Amino acid sequence: MEPISGTNHDDELTALFDEIIGPGRFARTAYRLREQARAEHGFGFNLMHQGRLIGTISFTPLLIGGRKGACLLGPLAIYEAYRGDGLGLSLMQRGMEEARQHGQKATILVGDLEYYKLAGFTRIPPGKLIMPGPVDPGRLLGFEMEEGALQELNGTVSGL
Repeated sequence: MEPISGTNHDDELTALFDEIIGPGRFARTAYRLREQARAEHGFGFNLMHQGRLIGTISFTPLLIGGRKGACLLGPLAIYEAYRGDGLGLSLMQRGMEEARQHGQKATILVGDLEYYKLAGFTRIPPGKLIMPGPVDPGRLLGFEMEEGALQELNGTVSGL
């Protein structure tokens, strides 16, 4: 299984998101950020197995406090049958390396610390970031691709 980018699998992605995330995804704050962003600025990878999409990850560049240099990880989705073998972690690591190469200094996400700490994510202190909708402060996580980058993040978050 190899992550690939640049292929069009819109129907397969919709089916994956419907099964894994559900229709409630459209109301989430992270989805609002992705809607604000220009699609050509984002990037991601689809994971294929025997010609079938089995997982995906995307990254959306952000403005935080009016400054560039951070991106939003997500959605990350892998069909249940393919979980537990480190595919999500592998996609995250590849994606964050790509983000670093695109000049990103930090990645943020809204998710479960117990899972994302495996990739080095930590909680962002409450009040540092102003999201465009409600977010459980205990689920707002960040990863530094450049030392000190999370300390610099402060202010309103919007899609680039």
